[in-house]
Amino acid sequence: MSNCLSEADLRQLGESAVADSERRIALIPPDLCGPFNTEAMRLEDQLISLYKMVVFCVKQEADLKQVASLWAFMVGMCDYFAVSLAKLKNDHPACGANTYYDRILDLRNKCQRLREMHE
Repeated sequence: MSNCLSEADLRQLGESAVADSERRIALIPPDLCGPFNTEAMRLEDQLISLYKMVVFCVKQEADLKQVASLWAFMVGMCDYFAVSLAKLKNDHPACGANTYYDRILDLRNKCQRLREMHE
């Protein structure tokens, strides 16, 4: 028996994190970068937490197709978080969101390599 959450549960966690972040950031004036950077960092941290949950699940999974599926799921979550952050960086162009965006894309590339490795 697996101790892992289902992909649907993991997806719900990711989507909820993005929605919560977007609600909080919508309240930040475009010229205030401190609160924006705090929220962008929080969003990145939540994606990393999701990634760690997937790593835990992958370690328990014997089926390589399921492992590849979990990494594909993470690629999709990274894309979802990146789209959200791209919108936010356009609304707060002076706040240096590119750093967070680039790190999300780096994590996406890592997950994509892992997916390809397990196919």
